[in-house]
Amino acid sequence: MNHIRFSKLLYVVLLFALVACQAAAQPPAVPLLNPGDIINGMTLTIGAAEAPPIWAFCSPALESHGVTTVECRVPPLSKLAIGHTFKAADEALKESSWSALTWELYLDDHPVDLDAFGTYDFHLPSLSYGPSTIREVMRKVTDWDVVLTFPKRGAHRLRGLVLAKANTYTWIVNFTVEAEGPSVTYLQK
Repeated sequence: MNHIRFSKLLYVVLLFALVACQAAAQPPAVPLLNPGDIINGMTLTIGAAEAPPIWAFCSPALESHGVTTVECRVPPLSKLAIGHTFKAADEALKESSWSALTWELYLDDHPVDLDAFGTYDFHLPSLSYGPSTIREVMRKVTDWDVVLTFPKRGAHRLRGLVLAKANTYTWIVNFTVEAEGPSVTYLQK
């Protein structure tokens, strides 16, 4: 009889220890960054239409196996729009609509709540795809309305991904905010 009690007690103690170890092994949930949040002294906000886009400061993208990697050198700015998807959206939208896709964005390894920021649309001149007498066309582009105010000098990283059905498209933007030169103000017409 004592043998059965000891086995049950041992079973309960081992079960409790196992549950405690599993709970301790799981990393705490990292809160998503929202508009108004501050990361390393930089504030996230909306208003991408009034900020220079990060892609304006980037070298041509390198694409390999669904991953687009870009290197950027950014001058000192008061605002920088960082919600650009670097062609990942183009590929993903061939499979599904924007709202049917699953999106993620990380700034310096901190997750951003993209739904809290929303999207914005703009028109971008592009070359016509087919034979046409009109060489340039205006293409509607949708990006996430994420803006970084007063980006801090030094190296930063954006990592985004979009899941479309069975495919994942990733973009990595390594950007360095330079120390030299005057602060640049972006003027909207």
